[in-house]
Amino acid sequence: MTRIYTVYKGELGGKLVYIGTTIQKPADRFRWHKANGKDLKFTVLKQFESADDMLDEEFRLINLHKPKMNKIKHRKQNLNVKLTAADLDRRKGSGEWCQRCLRRRVNAGYSFCLRCN
Repeated sequence: MTRIYTVYKGELGGKLVYIGTTIQKPADRFRWHKANGKDLKFTVLKQFESADDMLDEEFRLINLHKPKMNKIKHRKQNLNVKLTAADLDRRKGSGEWCQRCLRRRVNAGYSFCLRCN
């Protein structure tokens, strides 16, 4: 069974306010959003067979539409992807990555992400 990578949008009052991605079944992901206070109308935009294609499309759509609920400044790493030991070693000592988890980017001047702080 191949994994499906999905890009979706969230609308409020007919206006696009959120672009997201998921590797879950879209209906499950939409339920999670609603349970966590995002009372939006969700619609699947595209589905892909690779995580890179999904993340590229998400980044493109966010830059194109600039939805108010997305704060992305760069193409984010998909935290669901398993990093190799070599990937993690390359991030050690880099000011761009959290030095505790090595999985999340940090703002300039910080060593740790908000989750590890």
